[in-house]
Amino acid sequence: MSYSVIHNDDVQAGRGPHPAASPFDKRISESLNLRGFEMYKVELPPGATTELHNHLDDSVEDAYAIVRGGGWVVVDGEEIAVSAGHFVAVTEESTRFIKAGDGGCDLIAVCA
Repeated sequence: MSYSVIHNDDVQAGRGPHPAASPFDKRISESLNLRGFEMYKVELPPGATTELHNHLDDSVEDAYAIVRGGGWVVVDGEEIAVSAGHFVAVTEESTRFIKAGDGGCDLIAVCA
């Protein structure tokens, strides 16, 4: 088959192999059988955070697309306010995590 289609509601949330894996992650790339990069849908409830991490060991860059709600991407201790419509790229050596605001924060994370 030359394509795959899934629906968000059909993907279970849970910790995966990514260094920042959280119980809020939906491993989209795994469900689509992608092999060239990892894609996650992260659905953070209000005040929840992803894990503090960097990618020095695997040389991976992260990109985040905020699709609902907002909060902060914290990079090397600096809090960057984000909301739906923002895109953020983070280099491999930077230490980062995401913290949801009062309304929660849904984002797509791409790791390559």
